[in-house]
Amino acid sequence: MPQAHLNWAALTTLIGEINSQGFASTQLNLQLPADQTLSADQASTAATWSLMINQPAPTSIAETYALTLRETDHVLPGAFLQWEQVSQRHPASLISLASFAESASLDDQMTAYLANYSAEGTPLNTQPETADERWIALWGLQSYSVQSNLQSQAQLAQRLRPTGILIPATLYDNQWPLASLNQILAGLQQGNDVIRLHVPTILTRDWPEVTPLAWLDELETVDVSHLDVQWAPIYTDFMDHQLNTLLGVAGRRHVSATDHRQLLTRIKDLNTQPAHWWTRLGLLQLLSPQMAHQLFY
Repeated sequence: MPQAHLNWAALTTLIGEINSQGFASTQLNLQLPADQTLSADQASTAATWSLMINQPAPTSIAETYALTLRETDHVLPGAFLQWEQVSQRHPASLISLASFAESASLDDQMTAYLANYSAEGTPLNTQPETADERWIALWGLQSYSVQSNLQSQAQLAQRLRPTGILIPATLYDNQWPLASLNQILAGLQQGNDVIRLHVPTILTRDWPEVTPLAWLDELETVDVSHLDVQWAPIYTDFMDHQLNTLLGVAGRRHVSATDHRQLLTRIKDLNTQPAHWWTRLGLLQLLSPQMAHQLFY
């Protein structure tokens, strides 16, 4: 799934990382925006990868899992083996993947992780086929926990994201796009737990930071009136937190001045009642977008 316009070089790298996992049954499905097409050369290369374009999500085979990634994400060595092992133990659960930050040095993050690791959860004891001692050490720490507190605000940021969640076919809802908050919410409302895989197996970047306008689009697609009664206030609180996050990210000049004004105007038009009036979202309700732009940007 592209961030905006498809980064073909990044996609090529990601496909290589996926193919190197050694799982022949993997199916690749590029969700290309309606206003984008592949060139003739790209389409030819995609065919050699057996890359499907904009196909529906997975079949209902119980063992099938779907994972949505952006083409700029990365899959670390040995990741599929770990996902397979935990999915075999918990075949009907959403699996939330920990990640390293794509924008920072992987070596530095691995070194810090190994130095500061504290044991938790159920061990997987999976070892990659590699001579690299760092990967052997990292995967030797891999563990997971079964989380039944599905509505915990503290952990929703790990779960309510369109990418980085393994979705079992038994929880897939075909009325929603595969890469969507609605899809994850459908799974959470149907499921009994979420499996959290503790040691990172992917590199990614946060949606609010990389594509804040696309993240706002995604947040707005959720119709709270269609959620289960107990989930409506949970999502409302989550949305409040995410809008404040967007305003904070935008205020650090991660977006252009034009996009910043657009974000402020759109968030203001939502007419959201903030949980706390002393937050950026609360202050925005008291100001015009133009005045807020001068203060925040």
